[in-house]
Amino acid sequence: MIDSILAGKDVIVVMPTGSGKSLCYQLPAMILDGVTLVVSPLIALMKDQVDALHARGLPATFINSSIPEPEQHARIEALRRREHKLVYIAPERFRSSRFNAALRSIPISLFAVDEAHCISTWGHDFRPDYLRLRHVIHSLGNIRTLALTATATPYVRSDIIQQLGLERPETYVSGFDRPNLRIEVVHTEKEREKITRIKRLAQAHEGSGIVYASTRKAVEQVGKELKRLGLRVSTYHAGMSDAVRVRAQDDFMSGRTQMIVATNAFGMGIDKRDIRFVAHYQIPGSIEAYYQEIGRAGRDGLPSTCVLLFNYADKNTHDFFIEGSYPDLALVKSVYNSLVRTELKQIHLSTSEIAHLAGAKNELAIQSALYLLERAGHIQRTANRSENGRRQSRTILMLDTAPLRVDPRQVSGRADLERRKLRELIEFCYTEQCYRSHILNYFGDRNHPRQCGGCGNCQPATDVRYREAEREKTFKADLASGIFETRILTDDELLRVRKILACAKRMNGRFGKKLLVGTLRGSAAKQLVKARLNELSTYGLLRDMAHDELELYIDALTAAGCMQVTGRQYPTISNTDLGDRVMREQELIELALPVGV
Repeated sequence: MIDSILAGKDVIVVMPTGSGKSLCYQLPAMILDGVTLVVSPLIALMKDQVDALHARGLPATFINSSIPEPEQHARIEALRRREHKLVYIAPERFRSSRFNAALRSIPISLFAVDEAHCISTWGHDFRPDYLRLRHVIHSLGNIRTLALTATATPYVRSDIIQQLGLERPETYVSGFDRPNLRIEVVHTEKEREKITRIKRLAQAHEGSGIVYASTRKAVEQVGKELKRLGLRVSTYHAGMSDAVRVRAQDDFMSGRTQMIVATNAFGMGIDKRDIRFVAHYQIPGSIEAYYQEIGRAGRDGLPSTCVLLFNYADKNTHDFFIEGSYPDLALVKSVYNSLVRTELKQIHLSTSEIAHLAGAKNELAIQSALYLLERAGHIQRTANRSENGRRQSRTILMLDTAPLRVDPRQVSGRADLERRKLRELIEFCYTEQCYRSHILNYFGDRNHPRQCGGCGNCQPATDVRYREAEREKTFKADLASGIFETRILTDDELLRVRKILACAKRMNGRFGKKLLVGTLRGSAAKQLVKARLNELSTYGLLRDMAHDELELYIDALTAAGCMQVTGRQYPTISNTDLGDRVMREQELIELALPVGV
């Protein structure tokens, strides 16, 4: 790979997260005569990356919007004098014609594009500024180019090559498999169950963990709830001030907090070796995003756990994002006409005010419509800054009122793609095949066994008893920590308990907990019907209860001595004598159930 770069060839590299992609350009940078330019979207981490290179005695710098313009000019002059071998550049810098002209006066020997999937409209993290890179490469004399990514399907790899204009590139794909990551999907129906699962993860692992949520509101709520349970937690999302985000990241990286609850704004470029678990409180938008995010666990090669807490209703959040990010042409026209009707050259209106004029409710869609109008050259938005330098509002400059130039096919095509990616992620959540195999097949990596033997779907049946023991252990730990409380049952709860015990009695101790729950909920599962459990009088008696809620009741009854699990390879569940007496209303019991159930 490095030989190909040194030989002047274009190269595309696909390597798993944490496997050392940066070495692919850092080593050639020290060997080649000129400067290696690295395009990276990781503005918040550029200083850390450069500091790390300085610590190794390597001359490097960075240029992005976080440094004042005079300092940017000074760093460009230093590059002309060859004082640095590496320079990290944020992609939005290439919007400036002056900056592009300055680059042509610098002896650049390698143009490296990090997170190269961002250039593909088919990728999961498309960034329009990356589309300028092909022109930049051409203006520099079609300089040798290196594209690097960790998550790219074969189609996205092909798109990267086309969008960057790479000439017969050498392609190196080192494989996507991360065998030390145990992947599990847990189907949940209540937020309380998700919190409990995360708490168990934190208690079961000595190292640190990341919890991903889809919205800022969810990050705040989950962080607050986990702190209430006594866990050391930071929260991180783009709505926080820079200082608060930096402090949250520092607390997590230093180990002052065990977990960080964050949106996908956190994690890209993070290199913390002891992340032992990654939990998704809500589903991500694609398999690419999911695999990139869980790839932040286990970078030291040690076993780590990745749990996706799946609730189909969470799909609604992504539907809202897709609708807001890719508005239909009718909304774009409505926003445009609303701006034209003001008959102003400079428009000072908030997003909510524009939404009111356009008769729309989704303010995210308004922001996206303005972005499309700006890309089409109809408007220009300028940021107004407050005294402390933070952006406070925007002014919209009307550049022309010509007929609308937005291509509706481009917008609708992207929306369709995002919906397809979401469907693929949901199909992954429902698959009964090996999770690892499913993901590797998605990325076109066929060199793997059909079953990994260690994911949530492959775990051998002999481990069921072990998992039951672990569940009982964490159940008791939750009881001791106060999440659960032992109490007298209400009449409604007592009736539910008797129905559970009655169903177990009719199953004669021949089946496990999964089939007991399925029978009570009226499941039409093939195994259940084959065993003729759908013919029991107790079939469907508790179809109003969620699967996990029923499991909590069964765990509580087992802990109270009313039920017992027997058998090694295929554990079964049955009533005890105490359970029979409770079922017949001959004895009352107290159960440890979650607070609020």
